[in-house]
Amino acid sequence: MSKLIIPEGYQPKLNLYDTQKAIGTIKRLFADTLCATLHLHRVSAPLFLETSTGLNDDLNGVERKVTFDLKDTGTTAEVVQTLPSGSGRR
Repeated sequence: MSKLIIPEGYQPKLNLYDTQKAIGTIKRLFADTLCATLHLHRVSAPLFLETSTGLNDDLNGVERKVTFDLKDTGTTAEVVQTLPSGSGRR
């Protein structure tokens, strides 16, 4: 394991809070640049869907879907495993 060595007389340019903000900014900039370079778009997906929507992928036919009853609506929902290709494209 490496040992952290701080030079004598070192004074940080940013305080702890501003350092955390700067790290967050760099992470976002890196992700945004990578996505732009690879032509990727961030999409959001629900955690679960009513089974009747048909939006959830059918996996590979071996795994079983995680399903549960929605008490208030009397319908069945399932945990989203993967979404079909193209679901989220504009």
